[in-house]
Amino acid sequence: MPFVTANGIAQHYELSGDGAKTIVFIHGIGSKLQTWETTTPQFAGFRHLVYDVRGMGESGHEPGPVSLSTWAADLDALMEALGIPKAIIAGHSMGGAIAQRFTIDFPHRVEGLLLFATSSRVGPALASGWLKRAEEAEAAGNGAMAATNRAVAGYRMDEGLKSVVAPTLILVGDKDPQTPPGGSVIMARCIPNAELEIYPGIGHNIYKDEPKSIERANGWLARFK
Repeated sequence: MPFVTANGIAQHYELSGDGAKTIVFIHGIGSKLQTWETTTPQFAGFRHLVYDVRGMGESGHEPGPVSLSTWAADLDALMEALGIPKAIIAGHSMGGAIAQRFTIDFPHRVEGLLLFATSSRVGPALASGWLKRAEEAEAAGNGAMAATNRAVAGYRMDEGLKSVVAPTLILVGDKDPQTPPGGSVIMARCIPNAELEIYPGIGHNIYKDEPKSIERANGWLARFK
């Protein structure tokens, strides 16, 4: 899989599929682009861009803090380097938070927003857990993961989401312990005309565990073909 230097780091990515429109898939924390390998073929008629987020997989990182805005700028630079002016942005978990930040910061690049099991804010209890993980990663000598955990310990995008004009679909399971459906309800209320589906009995890995979520996403994506 190729690399390109964009926003000051080597970004590891893969382009596949055929179609006039591109879907960008953003993975969750501690994951890598291969997490999408059985999912992207289910979205026929589109090009698929998957990549390793800064500090994860095989993409590079720099010492010091990162933030959702850093990761959003990375994606902007990656799309620019690959000659992709605009895309449908899909994200899972942390990747969904990056997708939201990207849509707020770079609205001209977003045709649609597809969110799997994510949130627009972090509450005190979750923030405390992420900060504890950051300390553990730091103690283990993993500065990149420590910075990542700190980045997801504190964000709130509710106000910014009110400016989103791109069509948006939010998918979540009602048994998701990491991003409970209440967070998706908040996002749906903030984003004008957002569509929300909550799937009973489904946990955090909704795009892998609930085929109906892929069917729903494909139906929604038909408007872009």
